[in-house]
Amino acid sequence: MKAEPSAIKVLIASGASAGHLYPALAFAQRLAAKRPDIAIAFVTSKRGIESAIERRGYHLFFVSLPAPSLKGIKFLRSLYYLCRSFFDSFFIIQKFRPGLVVGFGSYVSFPALLESALLGIPTLIHEQNVSFGLSNKLLSFFADKIAVSFKNTPLRAGKRVFTGNPLRSSLTKSSVHEARRFFGLEGAFTLLVVGGSQGSRRINMEFAEAVRLFAERKERFQFIHISGRSDYLRLKECYKCITIKYCLFDFLDAINLAYGASDLVICRAGAGTLSELAYFKKAAVVIPYPHARGHQLENAIALKNENAAVVIQEKELSGAGLREQILRLIRSADERKALEDNIQKFAYPEAADKLAELALSMVK
Repeated sequence: MKAEPSAIKVLIASGASAGHLYPALAFAQRLAAKRPDIAIAFVTSKRGIESAIERRGYHLFFVSLPAPSLKGIKFLRSLYYLCRSFFDSFFIIQKFRPGLVVGFGSYVSFPALLESALLGIPTLIHEQNVSFGLSNKLLSFFADKIAVSFKNTPLRAGKRVFTGNPLRSSLTKSSVHEARRFFGLEGAFTLLVVGGSQGSRRINMEFAEAVRLFAERKERFQFIHISGRSDYLRLKECYKCITIKYCLFDFLDAINLAYGASDLVICRAGAGTLSELAYFKKAAVVIPYPHARGHQLENAIALKNENAAVVIQEKELSGAGLREQILRLIRSADERKALEDNIQKFAYPEAADKLAELALSMVK
């Protein structure tokens, strides 16, 4: 997409994972809706999901920057890619000449944001989690404005602007009846199990064990399980003989209908997932991913402190324990209602709008 010389130009730097890229795309869509003359380009890494950028007609630049390592030969490799990414980002900035650069986290956003700040180009970063990732933490010293998704994110006043986490426009709400009909399900209590954009083997296997225990006791419920590709065939075999009604997917684009059909969600604690739970007002058992600098645990604790989710740490997760939590929530409509009401307090459907307004106020 070739921009007119007079067009406002915004460069968006984002990791190519769903947690970074979906908020970036939601922001870009609102930005373009508010200013149709705007020229938007993305800089990201090659991971597969970045094809969503090209489908929407945005110009796309690539920077190769794997997660850095300080160990042996991997350190030298990391140093090489870091230097190369700074050269690549510099040429991207010179070619596109943005009036604003917006970062959505991950290592790949770091060179473009830092160089833009040093060149005097206005910069804005958005943090999806309660606590900052390493890239955004370093960039917070250079960025002009910092947008946050949680009100309790610690940050000095002046730069900080609370916006919430932008959600995809495709996340439309539907009636329970319509959603369950899409999956061929009926009126029974419905669970949704999802382990994040890549799936979670631990959640998949412990839930499969919980299902086996449920099947032995003939509990009446049904479930939708989005497993990720790696465990799909294994789970298909596990569920082959159960009498409980279920739908198993390796990936599901219509995640909004899965939320709409469910009474209870079992999931990770990624910022995007928690924003979706809040938007759809869903009671949830949250199992934070224990690695990645503990971001998900901090997200989960923020919800637990407001009685907005049941939290199980992965080291304490078992099929039997998960079954007991599910059974308690199936039987306690009052507890589910309290969780639903409390998690809705974390819903900010206007987040993309607020972030777009902030960005436009910064454009030269």
